[in-house]
Amino acid sequence: MFTPMAMRYCLEMGGKHVAPEHFRLMLSCAEICQTSANFMLGASPMHRSTCRACAEVCDACADSCEQLAGMEECAKVCRSCAESCRAMAGGSH
Repeated sequence: MFTPMAMRYCLEMGGKHVAPEHFRLMLSCAEICQTSANFMLGASPMHRSTCRACAEVCDACADSCEQLAGMEECAKVCRSCAESCRAMAGGSH
């Protein structure tokens, strides 16, 4: 979800949508989500650590998306993902 949103929507919108901090955060969010999913699929005992990091990055991405027009759905998905990651990590730590 995040990579296509960054590559299609943000690049086309330009301006603040491609500001380095926001754009890097969106790509980082996509990466940590994929990494966390891979850790869980592989039954890694370290999945709680990646899920905690994922929740933190997703919350930061949601905060950033909420500051930009047209990014409401992305922010909503980020918040939902952060909640799921916190649950997979065993709660808020």
